[in-house]
Amino acid sequence: MEDALGIRYKRIINCMTSSGESWSNTSKRSLIRYADDFVVLTESKEDAMEAKAILSEWLTEKGLELSEEKTNVKHLTEGFDFLGWNFRKYQTTKRKSGLITLIKPSKKNVQKFKDELKKLFGTSKGVPTTKVIKDLNSKIRGWGNYHDGAVSKEIFSDLDNYISWKLKRWGKRKHHNKSWEWIADKYFGCLCPGRDDNWVFGDKSEKHAYVHKLRWIPIQRHTLVQHTFSPDDPTLVEYWEKRSLKQRKKTAKGRFTKGKDKIANRQNYICPVCNQPLEAFDEIHVHHITPSHLGGKDTYDNMIYLHQDCHHSIHALGADLPDIQKMLKAGITKPSKTRNKSQKVQNRKSRKRSSNDK
Repeated sequence: MEDALGIRYKRIINCMTSSGESWSNTSKRSLIRYADDFVVLTESKEDAMEAKAILSEWLTEKGLELSEEKTNVKHLTEGFDFLGWNFRKYQTTKRKSGLITLIKPSKKNVQKFKDELKKLFGTSKGVPTTKVIKDLNSKIRGWGNYHDGAVSKEIFSDLDNYISWKLKRWGKRKHHNKSWEWIADKYFGCLCPGRDDNWVFGDKSEKHAYVHKLRWIPIQRHTLVQHTFSPDDPTLVEYWEKRSLKQRKKTAKGRFTKGKDKIANRQNYICPVCNQPLEAFDEIHVHHITPSHLGGKDTYDNMIYLHQDCHHSIHALGADLPDIQKMLKAGITKPSKTRNKSQKVQNRKSRKRSSNDK
């Protein structure tokens, strides 16, 4: 398709990239494609119409055709939706041109997410609190991680308010004879370790059973794939392994709060029992290396994350065996070299407190 549109790239020496090079588009058109969806960017409406005609002819030769209902020609100031995002130029005083291009979750995608939440709450009448929390967290993490590379903070905050309102209605429906103060005291509180948020919904009878918030997901910009780099190229195995490792760590970080992420980071987001990434399974358990009945404390040095099956295996074999404890301690000796901002802040605060204590 790029050849038909006359799109050409030029190789540029760039010491800022790991490969030492980058590619620049030297033509007046750009093509972005995912599966059977694609967008063509041009400099004028006339050129856009010409590109549409070229692609229509190119697809006809292959026995395909453009969908007239889904094919639109729009100016970037109007914006367009693509893969659940809205691409649009907005007015700004921070640029000389007076315009800035922002990528946000599209209104249709946000409404679709709200409809899914509405359907979930509609089928959650009389359902145990832990089941509601698990179902909600699955949807929140999935939708939030998909949009964490866009300008999503404001939308995340609005959706958190919507979810909180739905949870309040759920609590009132379940306890219709109780006052709002009683419901708030039963389900809401500072339940997330490492966060000073008193309005976190959860089951106070269970440990770490609470609803995550979209605003807790950090915004991380997507790293573009280098030109013509294919996963099928045998010479690029190392490149794609590095990208896959980075994505796995990003997925794992999205599952943990500040306090929890500090533990997971120390073990490099790897389960020491099976040596598989923590996000490879849905259920993750926190394990005390030295069991509580042997004097083990709830400290970072004594806690480690394990997959649910691995956790059961450890206890079946004997969690207090020296060999098993040695293996678990070895799993936290190689922390990730990359730390998020919250971890750096925590470390600075801890050093400051220790100096004051002296």
